[in-house]
Amino acid sequence: MRASETWDDDLAAAMGASAFTARGAVDMTDPAFIAAARARGPVPESVEGVEISETTVPASDGHGVTVRVYRPTSPAPQRPAYVLFHGGGWSFGSLETEHPRCLELTRRCGAVGVSVDFRMAPDVPAETILDDCWSALRWTAAREDVDPARVVVTGSSAGGALALSMAQLGRDRGDVVPALALALYPNTDDREHPSRVAPAFPVITGEQVAQVVRNVRQGRADVPAHVFPNRTADLTGLCPTFLVVAGNDPLRDEALEHARRLVDADVPVELHLLPGVPHAFDGIAPQAQVTRTAYDLMCAAFDRAVR
Repeated sequence: MRASETWDDDLAAAMGASAFTARGAVDMTDPAFIAAARARGPVPESVEGVEISETTVPASDGHGVTVRVYRPTSPAPQRPAYVLFHGGGWSFGSLETEHPRCLELTRRCGAVGVSVDFRMAPDVPAETILDDCWSALRWTAAREDVDPARVVVTGSSAGGALALSMAQLGRDRGDVVPALALALYPNTDDREHPSRVAPAFPVITGEQVAQVVRNVRQGRADVPAHVFPNRTADLTGLCPTFLVVAGNDPLRDEALEHARRLVDADVPVELHLLPGVPHAFDGIAPQAQVTRTAYDLMCAAFDRAVR
């Protein structure tokens, strides 16, 4: 599939004004860049209808994984929930980058939200990243105010990959099986795909994707398949999956291949390919019609999975 020459009209102005589009010159493995992109702010104040707090969840090695909890203030004995993993190539990103999306999901879906500040590469091996996320998922499912049968895993970019990874671990381990894996423009593979070498994609380049993959692999040949969900040989028996794929994104083709493999494995899949849309489009232009449409589709899929 070739790169689209057409851009979504609603994104055109935002693309010119956004700092996202300047990342093509950035070395995403540079320590100074990573430190700035991991910066944390104070816990946001609660807003009307949503109580916001932070706590720590014990990982298997005893480390306290910080999570930010978004809880609807209206009374309910148990609610559906989502566990959200931030993007940033498994190497940067923070709770702050996902705050608007969490507010949107909690308000629109009436769900308890848990946003996970997992440890990142290259500080820890890939297994530790997976364990932090899995620990947060299990903790969420065990909450008294959460129905464990109605827990959704979600994220964008590398966070979308982690959501797909948690679906695979849930199938294999059996104690927490997500109701839905909901991934936006996920990074599913460490192998090269045609869209990674397509010219003129903004926001991230194929070389930057290769940089973050190397950062995760750390020179190893034995990184667990679940880190890169498309590496997992057996995709049968996974939970339903919802995918939003950006048409002008180096990650496009690997996400489409993963969707095809899920369909071949008889996994229920809802796929939306958005032509003329770049990676991280919702962060670039949160008010654009394409973003609103994507979020409408996402919330509708969430509601169907948990009702």
